[in-house]
Order: sequence, then C-alpha cells, then structure tokens
Amino acid sequence: MEKLKDFDIQVYKLGIKQHEYEFKVNSAFFSEFEGELVESGEVKVQALLDKRENLMELNLDFSGYIDLISDRSLEPFQYPIEINKKLLYKYGEEEQELEEDVMVITKNTQVINVGHFIYETIALQIPLKKLHPDEIEEDEEHNDYVYIDDAEEEIEEEEENIDPRWAALKNLKKGNKN
Repeated sequence: MEKLKDFDIQVYKLGIKQHEYEFKVNSAFFSEFEGELVESGEVKVQALLDKRENLMELNLDFSGYIDLISDRSLEPFQYPIEINKKLLYKYGEEEQELEEDVMVITKNTQVINVGHFIYETIALQIPLKKLHPDEIEEDEEHNDYVYIDDAEEEIEEEEENIDPRWAALKNLKKGNKN
C-alpha cells in the first residue's frame, strides 16, 4: 500500500479555494489491489478539488487506457478510458460512506486518499464482454455493436446444401406463418 500514498491529498493545509492535482495510474498502481480486475494500463487523472466551508467537491477526469484480453480470441488489446466523475466530501461527526460518491469526513481529517476511488472507477469501466476491436463493428442503424462471427457464413452455406426433403418441410413451415 506504499504506492497509494501518492494519491493522498493533505486537506488540512488547503485554503478555501480550488486546488488542482494530477495522478498517474500505471501497472504499479494496479498491483496494489487484490482481485486482478485490471493488471496494467496507463491512465492520467486530472483532479480539481473545490474546498468550501461545509464540503469539498472533487472532480476527476480520467483519460488513457487499460490492457484487457478478449474473451473470444484471447488477444490482448488496449481499452480506452474517458471518464468524468464527481466525489463529495461532507463534514460530519464520524467518517462514513453515504453513497458511492458521497463521503462524510470529520473536521479533524487531515488526509484523504483517492486511490481506492480511482481504482474502483476504472474497474467499473470494464465491459461485461471484453472483445477485441477487430471482433466488433458498429451497427449505425440501431446505434449498437454487432459481433463479427464466421459461424454465420457457415450456417448460410449449410442451408444451401439442405436435403430436398427438409427444404419441402421448411417451405410448409414458412407457409403456415403467412
């Protein structure tokens, strides 16, 4: 956890104004966390901390990539990360997490560490199906993605070589739908 000290913000020293920070996330950062959701990548995090009398608002802009392996072809690829997140720190009597992006800290809190929040934000960007960019193409009509699958071509070829008896049955089935 030594590497996470680079993600500390000394809030007790800060005046009531905006403060800018920049964090660099790389493989050494990802190795500090268990679970291995993300093992490597390069992400730059621009942070703007707006300290006020009764709360602090932290705006984070993420840009970069993480390295993933395709579920289909097992080929490695770089998955782009472009995220904007906001985290609120409110003052209260005891430290707690109210919501995923609202934290309560005491007036005596000297340091906040944003390392875990940065990791969780990046990890939540991992798609359920990790597909190499060469394996998908955009379907502009439905504003969605379609998977390129060689099996579809094989099915069409098999349909052309169907036994004539099955073809007759298929025609009967099509006739019942109309």
